[in-house]
Amino acid sequence: MELVTKIFETLEITQLALVQMGIVIALAFALAVLLVRPLLDTFDERDNLTVKPMEESRRMLAEAHEKARFYEEELQRVFFEAVAKKRAAADEVSRAEKKRVEATAEESNKKLEEIKSGILAEKEAAAASLRAEITWLSRQIAEKVLGRQVA
Repeated sequence: MELVTKIFETLEITQLALVQMGIVIALAFALAVLLVRPLLDTFDERDNLTVKPMEESRRMLAEAHEKARFYEEELQRVFFEAVAKKRAAADEVSRAEKKRVEATAEESNKKLEEIKSGILAEKEAAAASLRAEITWLSRQIAEKVLGRQVA
């Protein structure tokens, strides 16, 4: 304590100055508790009622936009997948239909060839039959014209 007293004497700080410093500190503390803190609380309350809801609404709006963007991207991806599947199915049906048409065309060509062969065989049979009849008819005509039998 003696050391503190000597320091105060050296700095010429009296007890009255110490009491004044104590009063200033007490008043500053009282001012902080009674005036500054309520003002700061009022400012915080205003922030809570105005600024923070605005910030929260902006954040929620940003989240909604992000979700909407994700939804649109996902919707577009699913749409393109569906279109690809639809095209693949249409291509498969087209290939199956093409194979069926080719098989039918091949079967028709075989039947046409069979019919042509049958017609050709009938034509040759008819020609052979006509050749045989021509000989007989020629003989008949000659016998009628000549009036006798021709060998």
